[in-house]
Amino acid sequence: MKKRTSVFRNLLLVIALFTILMCPLLFIGGVFFPSSLAFLEPMLCPSDMHLDQSTESISDPRGNATASYLVCTDGHEQVDVTGKMLVILFGVGISGVGLLVTWALIGPNKEPDVPKITME
Repeated sequence: MKKRTSVFRNLLLVIALFTILMCPLLFIGGVFFPSSLAFLEPMLCPSDMHLDQSTESISDPRGNATASYLVCTDGHEQVDVTGKMLVILFGVGISGVGLLVTWALIGPNKEPDVPKITME
């Protein structure tokens, strides 16, 4: 039984670390390389659209600013999916932390290293 628990704990740790490491990769992909997130298009985009990046320059008395959006586009129409992507990003991060906490709470099933005292 201990061997099975150890394998389960190791698998849980690998999955937790994988999901936590996916967060910065999803963020960087969404900001700089939207085409790398093509595997998320079925969840984010309406049919016949693909992920792309849209930027908008804004000028006001304080200066210039550039806003970047993650959009689904078919060449004619754009649908902003930045909010959906953030939900996925935070969901993956929270899931990873939850799995890591579960891994820590399960803990190794070791018996304490205390001498056993027998009464005769």
